[in-house]
Order: sequence, then C-alpha cells, then structure tokens
Amino acid sequence: MTVTELPTREGETYAEGLARAEQAQAEAEAARIRNEAERRRQQLAADKAEAKAQKEIQRELEAAEDERREREGKRRAEAAAKAKAQKSAEAWRKSALGIAVVCVVVSLPLQVMAFWDPSAWFLVAAPFVLEGVAWALLKGAEAAIDDDRPSWHYRLGALIQALIAAGINFAHGSETYGIATGIGGALCSVIGPAIWDLHEHGRITKKAGRKALAQRRAEKRAAKDEKARIAKVNKAREASDPEVWERALFLAAALGELVPSEKTYRRAWDELHGAEVGSTASIISAKRLARRAVRLAQNGPLDGSQTDTNGQVGSQMNEDGDKPSKGPSKPGEDGRKNNGGTPPVRRPGTTKYAPIARRQMSVEKLRSNSN
Repeated sequence: MTVTELPTREGETYAEGLARAEQAQAEAEAARIRNEAERRRQQLAADKAEAKAQKEIQRELEAAEDERREREGKRRAEAAAKAKAQKSAEAWRKSALGIAVVCVVVSLPLQVMAFWDPSAWFLVAAPFVLEGVAWALLKGAEAAIDDDRPSWHYRLGALIQALIAAGINFAHGSETYGIATGIGGALCSVIGPAIWDLHEHGRITKKAGRKALAQRRAEKRAAKDEKARIAKVNKAREASDPEVWERALFLAAALGELVPSEKTYRRAWDELHGAEVGSTASIISAKRLARRAVRLAQNGPLDGSQTDTNGQVGSQMNEDGDKPSKGPSKPGEDGRKNNGGTPPVRRPGTTKYAPIARRQMSVEKLRSNSN
C-alpha cells in the first residue's frame, strides 16, 4: 500500500502519510500472517482429528475382526466336538449291536438244543420266543424313548426275559457240555440285551439333558464347600458385631430368607452404622486423623525462626498466636482494622498465604492452646 492509495488527511505531511501507509501495510501483513497461522492451526487440528478418528475406526475394525475370529474358532471347535461325539456315538451303537448279534449266535442254539424233542418238535420255537421277547421289549423301550414316554418297564421286562433264557442255557449247557459252556451260554443270554440297554440308557440321559455322574459329584462337592464357607462367614459376622447380625436376621425373616444374604447384611450394616460394610464413625474419624498426620509429615512443619521473622504473619498475630480481636483494644485506636488498631503491613496486591502457611498457623494455634 502506498501513500496515494490512502485517503488523505487534512494537515498531514507526506512523511506522516508514508508512515501511516507503512503502518497500515504492516498491520495488513500481520493480519494475513495471523489468518494464515489460524488456517494452518485449524487444518492441523482437523488432520489430527481425522487421524484420531481413523485410528479409532481401525481399532474398532480390528476388535470386530478379533471377535469374528474368536466366534469362528469357537464355532469350529463346537462343530468338531459335535462331529466327534456323533462319530463316537455311532461307533458305540455299532459295537453294541455287534456284541448283541454274537451273543444271540451263541445263546440261541443252546436253547434250541435244550428244547429239541423229536416227539414235540414244535417246542423248537420256544427259544425264539424267549430271545425274541427280550429284544422286542428293548425295541419297545427305544420307541418309548423317542416318544418321550416312560421306558423303564420295557427294560425291566427285557432283563427278566434275558435272565430266564440265561437260566435255561446254564442248566442245559452245564449238564450236556460242562460248567464252562453253561456259564458262557448264560452270560451270552444276559450280556447281549444288557449291552444294548446301556446304549439306550445313554440316549435317555442325553435326551433328558442329565449331567455326568462325575460332574454331578463335583457340583455337589462345590455346593457343600460354599455352604460351609457361608456358615463360617456368618459365624464370624455374628461374633464381630452382634447388633448388626441381629438386625440382619430380622430383615432376613421379613424378606423370607432362611439365612441373611449379602445384600441383606449390607442393608443391616448401613441402617446401624450409616456407612459401607466394615466402616463405622470411629473408623472414619481415625482414618481422617491419620491422613492429616501423613500430610503434615510429608509437607514438614515450619520452624520457629521462620514464623517469627515473617512480617506478614507476625504483624497480624498477637503474642498468643491468635488473630487480634476486632475493635480497638485501647481508647483512640482504630477499630476498623482486623489487627487491633495497628496499621496493617500488607498492601494491595500482596501475595496471599500459601496453603502450607495456613496449615502451619493452624497447627501453631492448636499447640499454643494445648499448652
């Protein structure tokens, strides 16, 4: 900007106009620099905000990806476990069925020979009836399980029928072929239906959602330990604060609890002590005193020389360490001041007392009063 570009002022010389033009140009340049700096600052702030947002988005994406991977891994593990369980169940079913067939191959011929009589050839159907009834009852149990009906009577009937067949095989086999054959035939008559019944029992347990015996025992043992722990805690609470325990028992009875719950005990404590469990008025007071002593120990007390030479404090404290009384102590003294009429030393703008100085004055006053 030049002098000719500025509006002329009356009585202004060329040098004054030139100076004013330079000043206006300097101000314009300063304004431009300020605007540019502000623009850069805003741009930098925007860039930082965008970078922060990008990082936050990246973290969220990574967290979502980790969660997805975790879910996928869990799903695969569950699928693998389910496939393995199905494979094991199928193998167990085939094994049980194979053992049952082998047992029938051994036990059925022994029964046929036991009932064989040329003069009463029709009795040869009796073994098929005995063995067939047992397996028919087991199939009835299977159907009952699938239909969610009771199956115990089917299984019991199959076991009784198998024991009858086992008795016949044992008697005939022992008499004809020896004791070993009798025992083997009897076992085959029982083992086949028993193995298959175990398979069906597993299906019943799985369908009913029953837990394994070891798991039920572990849960029972854990519940027993937890009950014992609660009993010990309640006994200790009763011994430590009988009043609170009596109040807790009263509240438990009113709320329908056999034993005061944790929530009920906390309520009883709050009603009697007005604080969280484990805290009382005396404990809170002692804690505050201890914290105050720690603060004084950490800050360190001011010695006597520092207190005596401090004109700011000494001019406003009497010999006993107290602030002078309000109003004149002698006739004619100025009672409008807070120093007993003595002109104040402090001046406007004087630095206020530091927190440690105020605490030290309070301590000195307490010491003087105690003495």
